[in-house]
Amino acid sequence: MEVHVAFLPAEAGDVRRRVAVVVDVLRATTSILTLFEHGCTEVIAAPSVAAARRYAEESAEMRVASRRESGRRGGDDSRDRVRTAGEEGGVAPEGFDFGNSPAAFARADVAGRRIVMATTNGTRALHAVRGAAAVFAGCLRNRMAAARAAADAALRGGFDLAVVCAGREGRFSLDDAYAAGGIVDSVAAYLAGRVAYASTDAVLAARSLYHTWPDPLEVFRQTAGGRNVVAIGLEEDLRYCAVQDASDVVPRVGAGLTLLA
Repeated sequence: MEVHVAFLPAEAGDVRRRVAVVVDVLRATTSILTLFEHGCTEVIAAPSVAAARRYAEESAEMRVASRRESGRRGGDDSRDRVRTAGEEGGVAPEGFDFGNSPAAFARADVAGRRIVMATTNGTRALHAVRGAAAVFAGCLRNRMAAARAAADAALRGGFDLAVVCAGREGRFSLDDAYAAGGIVDSVAAYLAGRVAYASTDAVLAARSLYHTWPDPLEVFRQTAGGRNVVAIGLEEDLRYCAVQDASDVVPRVGAGLTLLA
């Protein structure tokens, strides 16, 4: 098995023989994790804000048509409505129900809801590796659980494993690289004594980053993505995203996490 870190989705290579863990620690994959932790039934990752908005509108039209055909009247079926979430420039697009704040999702009433989400980097990265043997959403909060799930999937199928950083608007993102280093560090610990594997130089670099800074919050406050989150008044998200190994939930494409075509 080969273990690899792609610092940008374009560096993931041919993912058809790889299990992929997508990381957008600030904040999309942390948000997706939080939604599932709090009872969301489906997260639909859209490739763009326009696609998410269109999907929500079409779903609403279908819901109305279905009610008319069945002759149903009255009652509150708001739980059936697809909610919109995401960000442009870090903040919620006009008309969206939610932004992309995992700390806010932890307080929101999302149980039993379906949410279509579009973000600048994270949901696009999920789409970039959609051809992988399996695709998981990883972050620091589910670091060890994501490592185990991805490693098990790779071992079962005889695949390689890649942790894929979403990056920041097509550029290297230190916060994603740091989180990727934490995940592959856990992969290495999990595979030790189980199976022989090879690590790429990118894995060595990511693990070195991770071990250089013991405090994730210190890292996030220095990165461009972290500074932007603070600038829009959501520093609580940095603290939330910096917590490690708080969850055993691992969102997986095809198991509640859906990629919108």
